[in-house]
Amino acid sequence: MINAQMQNTQSSQSSHHFDELDVDLRRLLMLLWRRKWIVVFIMVAALGVAFFITTILPTRYTATAHILIETKSIDHSSIDLQNFMSSMRLDTTLVLSEVEVIKSQELGRRVVRKLNMIPNSANGGGAFKTLSVHSSEMKDQNNVLDQDTARVVNAFLQNLHVKPIPGSFAIQVAYTSDNPEKAALITNTIVDTYIEERLNTKFRATQKVTSWLDDRLNVLRAQLRESESAIEDYKAKHSLLTGARYEMTGQQLSELNSQLVIAKSEKASAAAKLKDIEQWVDNPIGFESDESVMNSRNIQELKKTETDILRRKADLSSRYGAKHPSIININAELSDLKSKMRIEVANVAAGIRNDLSLAKQKVQAFENNLSEVEGIKKGENHSMIRLRELERESESNRMIFDTFLETYKRSDRQEELEEAEARILSYASAPDDPSYPNKPLIMSLTSAIALFLGITLVLILEKLDNAFRSASQLEARTGYSCYGLIPTAENVGKGGLGDYILNKPSSAVSESIRTLRMVLNLRANQDEQDRPKVITITSSLPAEGKTTLSTWLARLAAKSGEKVIVIDCDLRRPNIHRLMRKSNDKTIVDYLTGDVPLEDVVSKDEASGAHVIYARSVPNSALDLISSKKMSTLIASLKKAYDLVILDTPACLAVSDARLLANESDYTLYIVEWDKTPREVVTTGVKQFSDFGYKNLSLVLSNVDVKRHARYGYGDTAYYYGRFKEYYTD
Repeated sequence: MINAQMQNTQSSQSSHHFDELDVDLRRLLMLLWRRKWIVVFIMVAALGVAFFITTILPTRYTATAHILIETKSIDHSSIDLQNFMSSMRLDTTLVLSEVEVIKSQELGRRVVRKLNMIPNSANGGGAFKTLSVHSSEMKDQNNVLDQDTARVVNAFLQNLHVKPIPGSFAIQVAYTSDNPEKAALITNTIVDTYIEERLNTKFRATQKVTSWLDDRLNVLRAQLRESESAIEDYKAKHSLLTGARYEMTGQQLSELNSQLVIAKSEKASAAAKLKDIEQWVDNPIGFESDESVMNSRNIQELKKTETDILRRKADLSSRYGAKHPSIININAELSDLKSKMRIEVANVAAGIRNDLSLAKQKVQAFENNLSEVEGIKKGENHSMIRLRELERESESNRMIFDTFLETYKRSDRQEELEEAEARILSYASAPDDPSYPNKPLIMSLTSAIALFLGITLVLILEKLDNAFRSASQLEARTGYSCYGLIPTAENVGKGGLGDYILNKPSSAVSESIRTLRMVLNLRANQDEQDRPKVITITSSLPAEGKTTLSTWLARLAAKSGEKVIVIDCDLRRPNIHRLMRKSNDKTIVDYLTGDVPLEDVVSKDEASGAHVIYARSVPNSALDLISSKKMSTLIASLKKAYDLVILDTPACLAVSDARLLANESDYTLYIVEWDKTPREVVTTGVKQFSDFGYKNLSLVLSNVDVKRHARYGYGDTAYYYGRFKEYYTD
């Protein structure tokens, strides 16, 4: 529920904001419409001046041609994101560089000379033709030529306009002249000269590169020969034969290393065997586990014999004792057999010792050979380092030479097929319309500026306008309500202004008076039961319509059946008797001075039935009479006798009568003349009432021009008087 209320509140505020915006826009448009003739006058005057200026200005024509810069170095089919920005900057720089080339002094000088635009100094510089000089005056004439050429080139470049076309490699070249054919000719000459110069520049650059490459090739060729000769000389000096011999030395070194390893292994094996056998010489009991010993044929035979003896000893031991001769003999045989076995083991050890000695000699021989081959290999390696360095240098020289040779051949072919890498997209043609002055543009800008100035002037005049035109302006400025807007009476007729509402009761003026009376009854003194009976009518300045309003209000109220009396309280410039075209022989002055009773000074308006008390001018005693006790008593008695008592007072800024009478009244109507009374004047006048706390005051706009007011778009009562005039009849 709360959210819905908040949304409704926001929607209401937004709607109110748009309504205010719509009203302000409508009022602004109506303001411009009211003062449209000011805007129209400024625009017509500005357009006339602009047209006159464009007519007297010299006419110039601009011819335009287009050149395309071709970028063959860029492969558009393989552009990646990393190089995209750098390539774009490169392209932009390239195009901008060519723009500066076209705008350069050198190209301008060539075009000027090609078109014979340098004036002949002998003729005073009046004709454009080729300059010819006498040989005896060559130095002086050359100085004149340089000065004339520089002057003509500078003037030429001022009329030249070159700019790149955004988003492309195209360049627009334009030249401005007083003759369209001349402009086209010069523009086409510029682009042709640019293409020619681009070709010549590339051709000269290619020739320069070719010449440099030719010289460089001779130097590289000599360097290559020197490097190749150095290789051969170094090989001969160090007896280096690359290929099979160098590889054989490496293979020999590898084989020696392998043999040395095998010899060292055999040496170690022989030493281990010798150590094992030497321990069996003194005690051959456990030598059976030694493979070297058991491989001896004699040992094997002795081992078989030992087996037989041990078997016989076992048989004899089973039959005889240890001291039996047979046992003694068999033990002797066994002891003799062991001695033989020791001798054989010693013989095997001697053989292994010889093998160990041979293995040591073999290891020593291999080590000596290996050391000799390593020395040879180290020497060869040291020599090969320098040889490879020479070979790399020679190969590098050969690669550089081949590269330059290929570049030379390519540049030699390119010299014959050189292109400008730029082409003319379109030549210039003689323009039909002048480029200066640009009449459509000037007239358009003039119209826009004049419209802006006109609107600005209208707003300034509106801001400087110091009068009130609407009820809202009055209320905002003074803080008091505005109860009515009284239109200007038109076609008054023979009866005069005072009889206007009687003669035209259905007019807008009559309706506005009725509305004012109704508003007074409905809105004034809302906290009280009684309607206001005594009404003071005043204004800031004289002639704002307060007397007319007093008369009209009294007559209409009387015509409506009310008992009304209107008193002319202006004892300095009385006007009610003139407005009603009556005599003021007996006035309120006579009553207040005691000369005439009240009933003699009260007149009846036969046309409406209202009672009137006229006045006459007594400026010296006016304030005393108005502020007298008798005047206060008169108002109080009339209030009881009448339904409505109207006091027509003088202007409040002139005298203080209105303020005095306001205290005797139920309500005060302050008249402000529409579009005339200054705002400061109204504010000052109203302040006289607010200063002493008077609150029962309302404002009324008089003499409202309803037609003009309707164009202001304020939307108040007078607006409808103007918009719906068919409801009213004159």
